[in-house]
Amino acid sequence: MRAWCLVSAMCLSLVASAATAQPSRHAVLIQGASGEPQFATQHRGWLDQVASALRDGYGIAPDHIHVLTEQPKDGERRATAEEVRATFARLASTTAATDIVFVFLVGHGTGEGAAAKFNLMGPDLTVAEWSALLTPIKGRVVFVNTASVSFPFAAGLTGDRRVIITSTAQPAQRYATIFAGSFAQALTAPQADLDKDGRTSIWEAFTYASRLQKEHFEQKGLLSTERALIEDTGDGVGRDAASVTGDDGMLATMTYLDAKVEARPTDPALQMLLQRQDLLTQQVDELRRKKPTMPSTEYDAAWEKLMIDLATLGAEIRKKGGG
Repeated sequence: MRAWCLVSAMCLSLVASAATAQPSRHAVLIQGASGEPQFATQHRGWLDQVASALRDGYGIAPDHIHVLTEQPKDGERRATAEEVRATFARLASTTAATDIVFVFLVGHGTGEGAAAKFNLMGPDLTVAEWSALLTPIKGRVVFVNTASVSFPFAAGLTGDRRVIITSTAQPAQRYATIFAGSFAQALTAPQADLDKDGRTSIWEAFTYASRLQKEHFEQKGLLSTERALIEDTGDGVGRDAASVTGDDGMLATMTYLDAKVEARPTDPALQMLLQRQDLLTQQVDELRRKKPTMPSTEYDAAWEKLMIDLATLGAEIRKKGGG
């Protein structure tokens, strides 16, 4: 991987913490058809862990957390295709471009390629149908499919300002998965905060969950039947946490589910530097959107220049006491 890519991740993490905009955050948590009592208990437990983490740890308003399950409790809805469509239709009418929509699926999957499905109560939804549900959403989407046969969702749901995470990285990985439990732990584990800035980005959660996923099979002496994948460049390819190639993970590095408010300095010179930093962050996002239409050499040169500018600017900000 290019030498500056590691610097990129560090720069983008620092920039994200300095951003002033506070997006509205929404979550859709779906427990699909379990098939067996043991899975029903296991999947419900993982879903509850995530819901608790988002509500109590990340401060997402309870009325912004939409829970659809196999056996709904008070305030929840049944995990049917009809209810899923209705939930996303409501989000499409209420979310803004600055908002973040976090989607978490736990359960089983079936099918092949573009026809792959996440199993719901009653008729299932295909990758293409999930993509259609996301299209009207104006905000940034983080879509985590922890089910078996989730690999096709990386290519099928890829798009502008989307982070797609799947529990599997190959078509052959079709067995029941444990990645949902790993990701649930990653949302609250202090060890997941890799840069020790007091916040856990989506990239950090993915990386830590991937480690737990790998350790699960190693500790049991079993051949791994799943390997998580992340895709956020828009090319539909993705990579795993251990890969040293590819740009996937940059958007996830800048994406947080909490709403930490950073105090802005009173020093005019430092304020100007931070404003410049915010502008460079926007340019990074814009460049990523243009990547599919740019020659690779032109994109690489522009990306490297932005990363160098951010690193230089970051050093100036730290020198002036801006963190």
